[in-house]
Amino acid sequence: MPERVRFTFWPRRRGPLLLCGLVLAAVSAAACTESLDGGAACPSLCPAKAESFRDTIVDAVVLDSSLSGFPTLGLAPYILIANRPDTVVTSAVLRFDALPTVFSPNKGATVDSITAVDSVYLRFPLDSTGRRGTTPVTLEVYDVDTTASDSVASVVRSLFRPDRRIGSLVVTPSALGDSLRIPFSRTVMAAKIAAKGRLRLGVRMRGGSGQLRAVAFVAGAGAPTVVFDPSTDTTYAPQQISPSTIVPNSTADVELAYAVYMLSDLASPPPGANTLLVGGFPAYRSYLRFNVPSRITDSSTIVRAEVLLTQQASSFGNAADPVGLFALVPTTTSVVTDLRRILDLAAAGSFAGVDSTLLVPSSAGVRAVNVLALARTWRTLPTNVPRAIAFKIGLEGAQPAELRFFSSEAPVTLRPRLRITYLPRSEFVLP
Repeated sequence: MPERVRFTFWPRRRGPLLLCGLVLAAVSAAACTESLDGGAACPSLCPAKAESFRDTIVDAVVLDSSLSGFPTLGLAPYILIANRPDTVVTSAVLRFDALPTVFSPNKGATVDSITAVDSVYLRFPLDSTGRRGTTPVTLEVYDVDTTASDSVASVVRSLFRPDRRIGSLVVTPSALGDSLRIPFSRTVMAAKIAAKGRLRLGVRMRGGSGQLRAVAFVAGAGAPTVVFDPSTDTTYAPQQISPSTIVPNSTADVELAYAVYMLSDLASPPPGANTLLVGGFPAYRSYLRFNVPSRITDSSTIVRAEVLLTQQASSFGNAADPVGLFALVPTTTSVVTDLRRILDLAAAGSFAGVDSTLLVPSSAGVRAVNVLALARTWRTLPTNVPRAIAFKIGLEGAQPAELRFFSSEAPVTLRPRLRITYLPRSEFVLP
C-alpha cells in the first residue's frame, strides 16, 4: 500500500494542488484506455504486461560428428599397457636417444668412461587407480630400435618378436604399488653406450589378462626412466636417463610426442552411422554445432539451457564403471573448417562454466548436460564464431571406456537437442 503523505502547506494552496492532481489522474486514465501498438509504449503511465517464462526443446543441431585419434601424441599424461583380448591390447614405446658415455663416481670431481654396466632396469611411475587384473601377467621389454621408418606403427609392431626380447617381469597388476621396475639386459645396455647409440624400448603385457596405467609425462618431460649402475662397483651412485628423441626435420612438439607413446593392437569398434562416440580406444571426441533462433539468444534472458543426448548402452571395456563426460568449447571462427584443428584448439568447458557429467557406459536413456553459462555467451560472440560444443571422456586415451549417443542421423526422438527456458525481453520506448 502506498505510503500516506501529510500535506503541511498553507490551506490557501490546497485548491490548486487538488486541481493539478485531478488533471494528472484524467491524463493517466485517458492514456491507459488508448489503443496502442505495443503494450510497452508508455511504461511510466501504463506498464506492459509481464512476460512469462517459456520452455522449449529445439532441434538446433546443424552439424555433429565424431573424430578419433585423441589425445594427440605427447599430450597424454598417461599411457595404458594392457592385455585384455576381449577389449583392448596395447603396448608402450619409449625412446632414450641420448645415452651417457661418462660419469662422475659418486658425483665427485673426476670423470670416468662407462665401460661396464650393472643392475639395469626400466622404471615406470604408476597410477594406482588404473590397475586391473588379479592373476599374474608377464611384462616384456623389447629392443625396438631400427634403421627403418620407426614412426610408422606397423614397422614398430613388427619388432615385438622373440629375438628382440631383452627383459621380462611377472607381476600381479592389482598387487602393485605406485611404481614398477622391469629389469632388462645389461649386455644390450653396455653395447648401446659403447657404440654411442640410442636405446628404444617397447613394453607389452602377455600371459594373462590385465592392465596398468603408467604416468607418461610430468611437467612437460617424460616420466619413465632407465636406471643403471655405471660400473660393476656397486658403491657408485646409479645413473638415471629420461626419455628423449631426435626426429629429423621436425619440431620440439613432435620430438616430445615420440619420446613416450602407445601402440594399439586391439581397439574399440568405430561409431555406427547414427552414433556419436566419446572415448573408446584410441579415443574419439564428438562435436555439435547449433543454430539457435536469435529471438532466444539475442532477445531473451536464458535461465536454463541443456544439451539433451540419448545414450546408447555400451558393452566395451569398463562398461559398468562411471566415467566423466567433459565439455570442450570450440573457439575458432568459421574460417577454420578442419574438424581436427577445431577440436585441438577447443578450450576446456570449465572455462565457460560447463561442469563434467558422470555417466555409466552400460546404461541408456536421455542425459542432460547443463550448458547455461555457455548459452548465455552466445549473444556476445561474433557472428563468424559458430555456436558449438564438443565432448571428450575423462582419462582420455588411458582407459578402455566409451560413451555412445545417438546422432542427428538417428530417428527424430533420439537426436541431440537443446532444451532452453527463457524470458522474452520487453523493450520500453516512449511514444
